[in-house]
Amino acid sequence: MNVKARDRLTSGQLIGTIIVAVFTIVGIAFVAANRFLTAFTADGLALEVPIPAEHGAPTSPSGAALQVTQAIVTVPSANAGLAALAVGTILLAAFAGIAVVILYLALALEISRGRPFSRRSNRLLAAISAVVLLGTTGCYLLDSAIARSVRSAAGFGEIGSWTPLSYWMGFAIVGALGLIAYAFRRGSVLQRETEGLV
Repeated sequence: MNVKARDRLTSGQLIGTIIVAVFTIVGIAFVAANRFLTAFTADGLALEVPIPAEHGAPTSPSGAALQVTQAIVTVPSANAGLAALAVGTILLAAFAGIAVVILYLALALEISRGRPFSRRSNRLLAAISAVVLLGTTGCYLLDSAIARSVRSAAGFGEIGSWTPLSYWMGFAIVGALGLIAYAFRRGSVLQRETEGLV
């Protein structure tokens, strides 16, 4: 059995990958729709944002002190700019997620043809990394602008530097994809050298 035959995905594996991709896209669409429904309410625009700790310090039923740094704030009469930011971050996250799934599916199809180290595979990995980076950075900037606008509308003060774990995970994924892309490029070089010796 040659290298390309070993690197092929079986038809069952490919079908399984396609099914997972379809369910993932449906899940992304469902999450986006749910975010719209929870954000745009009859009472106004409800968004979860970080708030200064001094604005919320209740106690638990047991009497333990709590420090509230995150809250869902409802803005009764949100302006068009804030609403546009909310729509933008939801759509950007959804479109970026769907794009990554489609690119991943294209990569799986390329591997199923026995070309895991082709130039197309390398370009697909680079595209996935770029989409994750742009999506993560764009959502971070939009969410930061939303948080500032909501705090201003609610009369809260500003807070210090704040970056949720989800964004750090996005940047970590970009780094991991970069390492995988490097490994694929090295594999491509080694494959060409091996084929040249045959």
